[in-house]
Amino acid sequence: MSTELPLRPRLLTTAPHPSRRSFLRYTGASAALASLWLASCKKEDDPLAPATITGFSPASGMPGATITLTGSGFTGTTSLLLGTVAATFTVVNDTTITFTVPASAQTAALTLTTPGGVITSASAFTVLPAPASAPTITNVSPASALPNAVVTVVGTNFTGATAVTVNGTSATFTVTSSTMLTFVVPTASVAGAATLVIATSGGTATSTGLTVLPTTVSVGTGKLGVLNYVYALEQLEADFYTQVRAGSYYTGLATGSAEKLILDDLFYHEVIHREFFKADIKVSRNTPIPDLRTTFSTVNFNDRASVLNTAKVLEDLGVAAYNGVSQYLAEPAYVFLMAKIVSVEARHAAMIRDLVAESTFVGNDIATVTSASTSSVATNNAPARSSLERALSPQEVVAIANTFLADGSKLDVSGIR
Repeated sequence: MSTELPLRPRLLTTAPHPSRRSFLRYTGASAALASLWLASCKKEDDPLAPATITGFSPASGMPGATITLTGSGFTGTTSLLLGTVAATFTVVNDTTITFTVPASAQTAALTLTTPGGVITSASAFTVLPAPASAPTITNVSPASALPNAVVTVVGTNFTGATAVTVNGTSATFTVTSSTMLTFVVPTASVAGAATLVIATSGGTATSTGLTVLPTTVSVGTGKLGVLNYVYALEQLEADFYTQVRAGSYYTGLATGSAEKLILDDLFYHEVIHREFFKADIKVSRNTPIPDLRTTFSTVNFNDRASVLNTAKVLEDLGVAAYNGVSQYLAEPAYVFLMAKIVSVEARHAAMIRDLVAESTFVGNDIATVTSASTSSVATNNAPARSSLERALSPQEVVAIANTFLADGSKLDVSGIR
């Protein structure tokens, strides 16, 4: 028989209180955690104070100048504008910035973009005009020109030009752009290589790329001078009739009409005379004057009266010219030649006069029917009532002929003596 042993009652015990050391251990850890938590819960940093601009020095400057800006809060500046133009700048320190005045800037306030915000100066910075650069000349066109001709100059920095001179003589000019201007060659310019000077506030530009052409053509001296002289007059008459045949007055004449045939004869005769004298000069191993440029701006080639009255002037002039120049020839053969040609020119003059007004082929204005000839050269005057054709000196002839010749083709007969 078994005997159950009685259960032993479990003794309940109470946990001992922690020691002071344990308490300190646990409370130390809690303090550390609390410190960390407090650190994470600290209040936000105060916002940055706005930057300020107190001044800039100097207060004005030209493009390219370096300016010092003073103030505060400049560290971290990302932009500097002069007006609306961005400027290159350097942050020296929190209170100083230097910047370069932009080329295109104008007087305006300064604006900075800083970490503390955008600020603008209370006063404007004055942008001074940049000093003008000296002009340059790269091309002159045409390179050769007569007085009163218009010349174009290409270069740089012409804006504001104050003067243009040719060999020291002021010229009228127009500035087309900073790289181009035009000027008129002064009337008094001396023929030959010329010095062109363009003046501006930035300085001067000089060029020797212009040659002033002579306004006259010298016929020369001696026999050659006489031959070139009459060759020039034949050029003038031949060119006149060439233009007559292109006008509606001539083209409107009936084919085969007497008036048209007369004009044809005059044209062919003058061309033959022109080519004869040109060939004769060359045969003599001399150089004839160049082809002349005529100007008949006062003649209406579509009007009969205008054409015939001009033809009358030129034919009468030709007769008087041949009569007056023969005295300067020493060779009888050439005097005889001039006499033959002047007889043809006289017939031309008579026919033209008769076309202008019938039965007026001779008058006291071409022959000394009553008073003596009115030539200023005594040797050319015919006695009163001699009925001799009037004669004019070369100087008297070209005073009229040159009105029909362009600048550069006007005749200089000073060598005929």
